[in-house]
Formats: sequence, C-alpha cells, structure tokens
Amino acid sequence: MLRRRPAIPVLTFLVLSSLLASARLPAQEADSRPARAADVRPGVLDEAWRTVKKSFYDKNLHGVDWEAVREKYRPRAETAGTQAEVHAVINEMLAELKASHLVVVEKDIYLTHFVPEFAGKKTLRPGFEVRLHDGRYFAHAIIEGGPATRAGLHLGDEIVSINGLPPAECPDLADAGSDPGIVADPHLVCRVVEGRPVRLEVRRTRGGEPVPLEIMPEKTSMVAGSRASVRVEERRGIKLGVIHLWHFLSAEMGILMNRAVKNEFQEADGLLLDIRGRGGSPFVMNAVLSAIRPRGAWKKPVVLLIDEGSRSAKEVFAWLFRKERLGTVVGRKTPGAVLGSTFVVLSDGSALLMPVMDVKNLTGGKSLEGKGVAPDIEVTEPDEYLDGRDPIFEKGMDVLRRACLIEKSA
Repeated sequence: MLRRRPAIPVLTFLVLSSLLASARLPAQEADSRPARAADVRPGVLDEAWRTVKKSFYDKNLHGVDWEAVREKYRPRAETAGTQAEVHAVINEMLAELKASHLVVVEKDIYLTHFVPEFAGKKTLRPGFEVRLHDGRYFAHAIIEGGPATRAGLHLGDEIVSINGLPPAECPDLADAGSDPGIVADPHLVCRVVEGRPVRLEVRRTRGGEPVPLEIMPEKTSMVAGSRASVRVEERRGIKLGVIHLWHFLSAEMGILMNRAVKNEFQEADGLLLDIRGRGGSPFVMNAVLSAIRPRGAWKKPVVLLIDEGSRSAKEVFAWLFRKERLGTVVGRKTPGAVLGSTFVVLSDGSALLMPVMDVKNLTGGKSLEGKGVAPDIEVTEPDEYLDGRDPIFEKGMDVLRRACLIEKSA
C-alpha cells in the first residue's frame, strides 16, 4: 500500500531560501569579533520590535501588548554600554512572547556557528558546546572526530574554568542562540582564536578533583561530525550501524544518511539513528526519513535517539517516526520548540531568529509547540558527571540489539 508523503508548504522553501540568502554576506561582514562599545546602536531594539510586529507567526502576538513592551525595554537599551548588553535587553523583550525560535544571536556567533552549517562548511571551533544547568556549566554537543573529542572532553564533564576563569566570568563564552521565551537550559559556545588553545579544567564526577584539558581549535562543522559518526559496532555477535545527524540544516545530512544505509550499513543488523542536536529544514528531514520508510533502502530494525536538544524539524521527525511506527524512540522528551523560522540580519550585524509560521501541516494539524515528543523508552539519568558514559546511547544500543535478535528469530 502506498503511503502518502506529508505535504511541504511553499513557505518552508522561502524560509530556507532566506536563511541561505542571509549567509551570503559581504566579505567585510565576516568579522568574528564581538561588537565594541563604539558600535552600539540602541535603535536596533526598535528594529527588532518592528520586525516581530510585521512577521511574527501569530498576528495577535500571543495577546501581548507589544507597544507597551517596547516602552518597557527601550530605556534600558538606550543606556546600555555595549551592543551585547543591548542584545540582552532585546532578548528580555522577546521573551515576553513566550515563543520558540525568537532570539537575537551575536554577529560573530551567527557567522561562525550558524551560517556555515547551512552549506556544510567548516569554521574555526573547539568542537563542543556548553550547557548551563542549575548554575553549573557542563560539556555538551561534543562533535565526533573534532578537537574536543581528541582532547578527551566527555559529555557531562563539569567545566570548572575556561582559560583560567570561572565560566560565568569568561568573556570567551557566548550564548549559542538559546530561546529566552521558553523554559530550557541555555546553550553556549566558546569564542576561539587560531593558534590559541582553549584551556579547561573539568570535573568528571561530582565532587571530584578538576582535570586539566587543552583543546586546540580547528576548522570543523557539525556536518563533518555527522560524517565522522558513521560506524558499525558489534555487540555480542550483532552488528549495529550508528549515525548521529547533528542537524537538518544542510542537504548533506540527507545524502549522508542515504549513502550510509546503502554502503557502510549494508551488513549491519540494525540502525541506531541519533538526532540529538539542532533542528533544520523539512526538506532535509524528509530526505532522512526516506531512507527508513517502507519504500526506502533500509528494511531492518531502527532505534531513534532524542533528548531536550532535539528541536524543531527534529521534533516533527520524531513525531512522524512514532506515527508511522518506523522503530523505537529512546531518550528524553523534546522541548516543544516547533515553529517555522528565518534569520533576519539586523543593522548592527546581529541576527534575529524569527518564527514566521506554525508547521501543523507537517503533523496533520497537531501543534507540537510547547508540547514536544515523548520517547517510547525514557532514560531518566541526567547528563552530568557521566565519566565518559552516554546513557541514552547505551540504552538505545541495548534496545536495538534486542530488536535485531527478535527479528532474527522470527
């Protein structure tokens, strides 16, 4: 029986096109330095305010008195000393709408960590991100094959210091575009300089002695990390293919998925698909899904890994995966950050991530915003002080191995 593919709205293509268009900035704009005090433009708050008023996906602005909100925050923006302080005030203003995909991202972070991923290009990075949880900073999003992996940084390591300073005081640590309007742990990235190592002190276990680590940044990307993640692991006689797709921003992710199931995973008994990480385009989402749907190349058991970082198109992916009964979902509930969005480059070079549509047409009219997708099997162990372990990954591999044994015995 033929399965109907979910419709993809024309606007989704326009959103993706505008993302790519904003990536093609003039060479003089490709400046990775944070704004100086002399560059401060308090009027950027009004610019962001007008953009939201014109393009926010809900024309009723969630019932918020948007005029009153501007008057509340404008005085603070006018007296801010740096552009980063202006952006912090703007993000407080945007938080009033309590929506996902609504945040101002610093210019250098946008150019280094977002723009290159759309085209799968590499930029100078340390290969990890930082999660702020209960006032402490933890290693997160450690890219396979990247400099942080090779230096020995582990998921869940508490970061005690960065370049000799506590993380809260380190100017090299910047927000990675965390949504100010929804409840979630902030994610941060390290600003780096070519040839200068990032010196960390990390704590592997709660109350343990700090361990020094030195990470030399290099040109890398999440696309490169996804490519490096492709492997086959044997677990007690069962061969399990593993792939970690860090985002759905680049068409390369769909190509990588389809190539892996036809080549590297040809002799594997099962497939572990890890989609912990950023969201992206429904086009890429559907390209990845095509490999594991009934008419796709993969016909064996699949386990999907999700967590609080599996956002946006990743959440739609997980919802469709469960609805179509393509396999078992393992991990933790997604955050419910599911709005179609675009980046708008503001006059000071920062980027406003702007939600312009609900994507209920991808889920049969069901809105996932604020709700998220729950796994079939929940992993309750937190991501802190893991001493090199990855509980979600290990549970997923166990579930997949059992599924392969059942299929072999059928």
